[in-house]
Amino acid sequence: MKRKKVILTLCRVFPATHSKRGINTLFAVKLFAGRKIHTIRADEKEQWEKKIADINEGKKILCVREWTGRPYNSEQADIKQFVQVGLQDITITYGVDDETPQAWVDGKPVPVELLAKNDGLELSDFIEWFFGSVHKGNVFKGKIIHFTDFRY
Repeated sequence: MKRKKVILTLCRVFPATHSKRGINTLFAVKLFAGRKIHTIRADEKEQWEKKIADINEGKKILCVREWTGRPYNSEQADIKQFVQVGLQDITITYGVDDETPQAWVDGKPVPVELLAKNDGLELSDFIEWFFGSVHKGNVFKGKIIHFTDFRY
């Protein structure tokens, strides 16, 4: 039986809202080299828990892709497929008085530097990716989708 695909798209280049807009993220290269071991996604619709359960139960497969050009206006190219993945809750806060964001994974504090590294980004790029270039203070809640057995 052919498994249905759960599509997860990585950005090939930094988005237009980032100061490095248009520069290659090298996420595909980092994924294959083991330097991008997870991705972090918002989950307002609470969809990832069911999708990951279906993947881990053998009902679906995670198909990681990247845009070949401008997101939503170009084809997607397959990078890698996964039949087992991990999922953890993440909260990142960045108060106006904080020098760097604070992060919790499954309720436990995790250094934001480690999160950035494992997500395939430099710390400054990670912060800008999630909170923008103007620090106004904010909270991000979502999921970490792990491509390896590593967990925080």
